[in-house]
Amino acid sequence: MSPADKLPIPMLGRRDLLHMTAALAGVGVVRRNAAAASTLRLISGFGAGNPTDLCVQLIQGDLEVALDEPALLDYAIGETGMRAAREVIDSNPDGKTLLVAEILNLVLHDARGGNLLPRLTPIAKITRGFSTAIITSQYSGIADWESLLAAARKSRLKAATMGPLSPVGILLAMLERRMNLSFDQQETESTTAAADLVRTRRVDLAAVDTRLALLHNSRDSSKFRIITTSGARRSRELPQVPTFAEVAGDPKLAYTISYGVFAPARIDPAVAARLSTALMAMRDDDDMHFQARLAAIPLQIDGPSAVVQAIARDRRVAENLNLA
Repeated sequence: MSPADKLPIPMLGRRDLLHMTAALAGVGVVRRNAAAASTLRLISGFGAGNPTDLCVQLIQGDLEVALDEPALLDYAIGETGMRAAREVIDSNPDGKTLLVAEILNLVLHDARGGNLLPRLTPIAKITRGFSTAIITSQYSGIADWESLLAAARKSRLKAATMGPLSPVGILLAMLERRMNLSFDQQETESTTAAADLVRTRRVDLAAVDTRLALLHNSRDSSKFRIITTSGARRSRELPQVPTFAEVAGDPKLAYTISYGVFAPARIDPAVAARLSTALMAMRDDDDMHFQARLAAIPLQIDGPSAVVQAIARDRRVAENLNLA
């Protein structure tokens, strides 16, 4: 044994151990922060089961593969989507924080002074437009458009909605304005909650996304009656149901909801182009489209110019509502 081998092993004091533990913890924090910095966050302003949340889930896996980096579904719920938009606007413009949102929702917020879209960069449009609907219970005396008008003129009906100026709720607002009606509106946090109030007959009717009503009717013995929809043409699945534009005699009242992906406006154009290219590369994935059909989401991925066109279209909707 060498003299060095006979040297006493130094004893670490409590302070030394604390310093070492803190140093190791610091290394762990650095590693966790580095992992977080390399993770793409896809922000939804609405909770689980909402179409926004479903859209994120549909693109999340393929986007991870296309970008070769992890992608995380994250939520910033509040103010009917404004909180999520602001979180992305205020984020580091490095392409690691993206907003998935209803394009019409952003337009409606901006029509009321939100100033969101000027501070966002379109990355891709990820769905075709889909309509909203007025629904009642199958046990209701309201079975069609004529009986809805008759009942609403006889007494003030209870109506569930996410808000009269939400993308879904504006159908109810247009119905009130154009038909000179007034509903006792009960605001809910989601269209699922609004539909549940109809199902349990706590309200007379609700404004929901049409896909939700169709999914419910395909899976549940208790059916919704779909009275009218917001699209420009009658739904292929509902040929007997008139559109509101049709019964009101004004094609300008037609609208649909489509979804887009957005980054902060300050993002480097090259980074934005990389994200757009990654999304476009996913557009023909059969498994993703199969999952979209199961959720009744009309998935269709198009480039940033399609978002710009949707914004222009939805601004015309807002103008017809005297919101812009």
